[in-house]
Amino acid sequence: MALRERCERADLEILLISADDPATNRRFRERLAIPYPLLSDRTHEVADRYGVPISRRHWQARNYPDGFIQPALFAFDGERPLYRWITRPRLLNLFGAARRPEPAAVLEAIERALEADDR
Repeated sequence: MALRERCERADLEILLISADDPATNRRFRERLAIPYPLLSDRTHEVADRYGVPISRRHWQARNYPDGFIQPALFAFDGERPLYRWITRPRLLNLFGAARRPEPAAVLEAIERALEADDR
């Protein structure tokens, strides 16, 4: 079963968050045909709420006056967290560009958390 199909079957809603402005996010979604909503978090309010690091010393940070949001992934069932992954920018992970979790592994972890609740 395809990953997107599994997400739909598990009734998971996916939301992406970026420090880019809405127009940039819209072009990005269109160019890559991303089927999910992409929130513009220019002030880092959402990122700060969930403890997602803001990179200010990375070479691309010059494009973002307040720094840019590092990759992170959260899954919630209502308000209850099911899964959390946050990268800390280091040379070893190419400052957040590498060593991200595989989507299928993330979905399996979410499914396990949901199944544990059913017991």
